[in-house]
Amino acid sequence: MVTLILFSFFIVFISSFHQSEGLPPLIESNNIFSVPGNNEWIPIYYGIIGVVSAALIHELFHVILCKVENVDVKSFGISFLLLPISIFSELDTDKLLKIPSISSIKKMRILAAGIGANLFLAFIAFVLFFIVITSIAPIGNIMITDVVADSPADNAGLTDMTVITHINDLKIENASEFSNYIESLPTGQNIRLRVKKDSNIREVVLTPDPEQEGTISGAKFENVIPDMPSEKAGLINGMIITRIDDVPISNANDFFNFMSNTTAGQKITIFTHFANQEMNYTITLTSNPSLPEGEGKGFLGISVFSTVVISRSTGLYVGDFPAKELLHFLQNIPTLMTGVIGWIILLVLPFTNPFMGSFQGFNGTLSMFYEPVGWAAPFGTSIFWIANTFLWIGWLNFYGGLFWSLPVSYNKGLHYLGYKFDNGSIIKEFVYRILSNFFDENLSLRIAGIIIGTLDVIILLLLILMLNLP
Repeated sequence: MVTLILFSFFIVFISSFHQSEGLPPLIESNNIFSVPGNNEWIPIYYGIIGVVSAALIHELFHVILCKVENVDVKSFGISFLLLPISIFSELDTDKLLKIPSISSIKKMRILAAGIGANLFLAFIAFVLFFIVITSIAPIGNIMITDVVADSPADNAGLTDMTVITHINDLKIENASEFSNYIESLPTGQNIRLRVKKDSNIREVVLTPDPEQEGTISGAKFENVIPDMPSEKAGLINGMIITRIDDVPISNANDFFNFMSNTTAGQKITIFTHFANQEMNYTITLTSNPSLPEGEGKGFLGISVFSTVVISRSTGLYVGDFPAKELLHFLQNIPTLMTGVIGWIILLVLPFTNPFMGSFQGFNGTLSMFYEPVGWAAPFGTSIFWIANTFLWIGWLNFYGGLFWSLPVSYNKGLHYLGYKFDNGSIIKEFVYRILSNFFDENLSLRIAGIIIGTLDVIILLLLILMLNLP
């Protein structure tokens, strides 16, 4: 956690010199702390369940260990302001923290109990989460991303954010298969689609428009980078690239393969489809600004790609979603936890990351791509609620246990705000115990206090600067 804070501070510090570019979302001030409703990555309802479970078990196990070691507990409860905002335990800190009162081992056991309980609950919740997702299966990988007004699809009541699972009883795995199958049908033949919207599965019959034939495939981009060749040429977010020079671009991979063979200064002509219009742009590529000048391939300045297929006769825009690949990745996280990489994935799971984008649970649109199977089938869509609950109890206890392990000393003011850092007192006790073998009690206690006090100042100062420096 100290390393993570130092890294985050470094990013904030560097970003503060580039105000126009803004901060990466992960370390914007509202996202630094895991507060449901304030942190954009944490769903408010599941977040509240996770935070309350983390605070409750943390404080409860402090109380239990105090009773075991005969240390008085003055109070234990929950403070409310419409919702529970803090779970607290007030221990006999005089007896707990004054060195001569009880043995160092007992003190460290009491202080470590909360963190240990968080990490143990995280382990149990993650085990249950990974068991649950073994009984979730993908139903399709294709989603309707747009519908042309007054087209057969529009007249049949189809809308965007709808999953397509079958065409004429044939299961379709990706957008390329969709395109090939539509192209193979005789002109004017009716098409039966099996679709899922929210939790409803139904069959829709489309009568294609005989005056509109063929399909359009391409790579759709969602982001135009400012001051790059793409913006200067007039490219717009959401355009679909169908051809570059004489090379057809049927999907995102085709685009990347073409660009990998370009150089800075090279002129290319991009053919696009946007708002039912065909447009082309001649663009001179530049070099990637993140690389030393003269290094790397040509740079256009667009990002966030997906493969899109347009069926002219039905008025459907469809795109791929890696539902099968995402579920397979999630199910394989436990096998990766024999090494460091698995733990890193678990820590950054809800945030935008290079491993899988981001995953905040089977919520909203994402849940439409999946269905419960086997023993989970009787639960219906509630299985997603169960999986999400285990996920957020696990993650927030895991993250909370690590956060509360920061080497900051016991502070009553922070304690009542919900931030009680037990590990600083553990480190102080540990340092005192070692120093007492060489120095007298008072000097050992003073040196231990200076060490943990210095850590207090450094870490809290870094947190304050991260919130205010930008």
